[in-house]
Amino acid sequence: MNRYENILEGYKERVGRIALFDLFYAIDKKQKTDREGRPIDHFGVYLLTLLFFFENMLQRNKNISVRTLAQFLKEMIHHQYVLEEQDYLDLARSLVEAMRPPSGRRNRREFYNYETQKDDFIEYSILKVSGWDKENNVQYYALDEQGLELIFATKEYFSEFQISISQLILRKQLEKGEFVGALRQIDEMRVGVNTIKEKIIQIKHEVQRNIVSDETYERYKDLVDDINRRLKREHEEFEEIGSFVQETKSHYERSRVLSDKDQSAFSMVIRIDNELSDVHHLHSGLLQESIELKMIALESARESLYFIGLSSFNFDQEIVRKMMTLPMPVEETEVIAHPYLGLGRAKIWSPMALFAPQWIKKDGEETGGHIFLELGESAKEKSLRVQQRIYKQIFEEVQPILEKQGQIHLQELGNHLTEKYIQVRETYDFFIILHQMSPVDLRAIKEQPDHVFYEAFKELPQEYRFIQALEERGLVALDSNYEMRNMEITLLDKEPINHE
Repeated sequence: MNRYENILEGYKERVGRIALFDLFYAIDKKQKTDREGRPIDHFGVYLLTLLFFFENMLQRNKNISVRTLAQFLKEMIHHQYVLEEQDYLDLARSLVEAMRPPSGRRNRREFYNYETQKDDFIEYSILKVSGWDKENNVQYYALDEQGLELIFATKEYFSEFQISISQLILRKQLEKGEFVGALRQIDEMRVGVNTIKEKIIQIKHEVQRNIVSDETYERYKDLVDDINRRLKREHEEFEEIGSFVQETKSHYERSRVLSDKDQSAFSMVIRIDNELSDVHHLHSGLLQESIELKMIALESARESLYFIGLSSFNFDQEIVRKMMTLPMPVEETEVIAHPYLGLGRAKIWSPMALFAPQWIKKDGEETGGHIFLELGESAKEKSLRVQQRIYKQIFEEVQPILEKQGQIHLQELGNHLTEKYIQVRETYDFFIILHQMSPVDLRAIKEQPDHVFYEAFKELPQEYRFIQALEERGLVALDSNYEMRNMEITLLDKEPINHE
């Protein structure tokens, strides 16, 4: 064993964190100048953009468009560069496209993984779509999980420790009486709680989808245990900070006469108490979700792993061949085979049969029985045609937007589909099946009239080879009974490299 093998653990994750800074240097290479020929500092402008999106997350403002970003950049750099309104808009659009490529594919970095001794790659997304105004045809953006990691990395700590470090800073600010800074720190903690919530949801889906071996199970188990331990420590710290705030609040309440300064501080403490209680409540929900993830999702995955092992177990290969090829005493063969043998069976006559209802028939009389009708071939074909027709109606609403943009998010469609159709369940099934089969080979579909997507996809232009559905963060509610993960639907002219 190589004595340096331990230092390679988590090599891919380390490369992933370093790769988050790639865009800084890629954007810095742009040669764009202002109206007087002065080169624009794209490096600094990109950092300003990240801070702008982060600030709006703290303020819970989700409606940030390219035009909103352009107005911010104008306010920040108008004194340094000579630019027109369209120049600011072009600059903002180029930054958004760099952070979230218009092709729909994530930013990618290829590298050699010294831990696995294989070529590897990582993909990351700095920006994500947070909404869409269909009336004004405006798309809104927000920082993705890796974008938040990049922001936190510039402050020398990472997102998984964000809440713990914010708690330490908050305690110091409260002790010093810096109540304005304390309120801002609580806002940052709220963003950290929402980030962890999304991560727990992501892990839950990965557990249900990816556990196929004991090694994978143990890796996810360690990850969930780590999240659970950290949330418990943070929960205890929340309670201690809450007690400190209550003591400070009681101190002001006991004072009979308060100066204007003390009255203002007392108002800030009341607001801090309310905001902190709200964040503590959200964090307690995370702790409960992590416990459920540990107790339910992981155990369910463990059970499914057990049954997968049973179904794939080959008795002849694992037991019979071993006993026939290896010389061993008879007693040992009985020990090996015993756990896999069924219980002994014996046919015996029960005296209770005398008192059971008796059925008597004449000689030559045929025995009657229940006859179950089977679904005929024509009925199956009829059911398939109905399903194909419904899926075609659903896709006819999506196709014009998809061909125009090349990609579309379910979240962007809003209630458009459910307003058009009563078959909410069929709409749900359509996208679930599309995601399960993704990427779908359109040329193959057009040659299979019996395929469930044949009617929906047969009219698509020949230039499109594949249609792909990838999961995104967030939920899309079709109605009060059905909701599903947001998806990114993309038309491709060639087979995608990475099938997720």
